[in-house]
Amino acid sequence: MRILTMAAAGVCLLAMSANANVALAAGATETKAPIVLAQNTTPKKDETVKQKVKRAWKNLTGYKFAVGCPVVLEFTKKSVKETGKSRDAARAKVSAANPGCSVKDM
Repeated sequence: MRILTMAAAGVCLLAMSANANVALAAGATETKAPIVLAQNTTPKKDETVKQKVKRAWKNLTGYKFAVGCPVVLEFTKKSVKETGKSRDAARAKVSAANPGCSVKDM
């Protein structure tokens, strides 16, 4: 009985695929939904001179930290640069900006 059921299903699939090929060969066209790609239409703002200088200064004088969230499992890890009068002051700024995350020196 199982063999008969499997054979019938195979014949049905074969008939459906043959039917679709015959319809396409006869001149019928498939209607497909057009694919529309989403694009960001807002132009990217250029960095001002003040922002460039601030970024360069932070790269030169900043302290670098590894931040992992959450504290125990650390699913996400990122590096953060922060300026401050000392490394402890910079670490305090990073900890305040990332509550519940572990902050380690790099």
